[in-house]
Amino acid sequence: MIVQNGLSECNNPVQTIFDEVEEKPVTSAPCPWRLTVLNSLSEALPYWQHLRTAGCRNPYQSSEWLSSWFETIGKERKIEVAIAVVQIEEKPVAILPFALERGGLANTLTFLGHQNGNQNTGLWDPSFYCEVTKTQIEDILQNVQKQTDADVFSLSNIPEHWHGRPHPFLSAAATQSPSPIFVQDLPETFDTFFRETHSKSSRKNLLRKQRHLQATGDYRVGKAVEPDEINRAFRAFLDQREKRAGEAGIPNAFSNPVAQDFLAQLLGLKPSASGEATKSMDIWFLETGGAIRATYLCVEQDSTLYAYSNSVAHDDMLPNSPGLVLIKEIIEYACGSPQIEVLDLGLGEERYKTAWTKAVPLKDLALAFTWKGILRQKQDALRLRIKTGIRNSDALWPLVRRLRKLKAGLGNRG
Repeated sequence: MIVQNGLSECNNPVQTIFDEVEEKPVTSAPCPWRLTVLNSLSEALPYWQHLRTAGCRNPYQSSEWLSSWFETIGKERKIEVAIAVVQIEEKPVAILPFALERGGLANTLTFLGHQNGNQNTGLWDPSFYCEVTKTQIEDILQNVQKQTDADVFSLSNIPEHWHGRPHPFLSAAATQSPSPIFVQDLPETFDTFFRETHSKSSRKNLLRKQRHLQATGDYRVGKAVEPDEINRAFRAFLDQREKRAGEAGIPNAFSNPVAQDFLAQLLGLKPSASGEATKSMDIWFLETGGAIRATYLCVEQDSTLYAYSNSVAHDDMLPNSPGLVLIKEIIEYACGSPQIEVLDLGLGEERYKTAWTKAVPLKDLALAFTWKGILRQKQDALRLRIKTGIRNSDALWPLVRRLRKLKAGLGNRG
């Protein structure tokens, strides 16, 4: 069902939760605007296509990514689509892909696919994104809430700054996300970048490990291109992830066959609901000694290389750090590519990420509209404080990791 409001005036001087946030002066966006809430991805596709080339966007909210996610994981979770399209003079200026999650304490609006993405931004016409005001954003969100009958917005992993300004969704009510993303502008030459980010001893050690991997024979690094090669690398990815989860107790987000189908669609190995198999994600691999020793799922979009998820074989080559060598090779490729200017290593702190990139804070925003929404908001805030406290604790987080490993070891013995 398509739900539309009338023409909405954008310049009402009302007191809002956004008023406490400093915002640089902007030119008022053209008024009036129209908001449409679409309940299917296929209906929203023409608007996505309009913003595909000129819009401010990220791959985790592309039509390809979200279609693959909704057809697999989303349907299993019984998620309802609620795509908000903002238009000015029949031209789409923002696409906000939301999902309605029913049940529990409240009906909650979240970002569609947030469970398996690294950041959430929406898609924006560049001019509208630069000009949109706090009052206009609140008006948009309130209209979405009314048209979906949601009790609360729970929006996670929004970049504090994005495309040259504070993200317009963020207000004084926003809280720090448990984990940042790791991003870095790339220089033109890899050698310069390598020297700037790694000490002499670190460079020497990593290059020594690479030589050991090369000496094993049949050393190869690259993107899988042909379907058979993509499938082989993908099978290695799944197998390596599963084995690591079993040995180290680290949760595997892709152990479920439905989650594997989600990735298979993105890699072009399985057709989507439209019947077509279209590849929108690459899989890199490092092979030596006749076996794939490490993989990395990546997306190149606009001028950024997004590294999404990786795997490493826990075998006799592990002491030579094939995963670290692979990411070095990917970064060297990115530095040499005239199309790539930014490296995004994604969500969650790891030693190799801090070596190559810098942390970029993310924030979460909860907006309650009913008493049910207030209860859900308080529940989520408590859960987030506990999770953040554990992750930021020098004592508790290592303990959690040790307990996971111990549990995995006991499970393997059984």
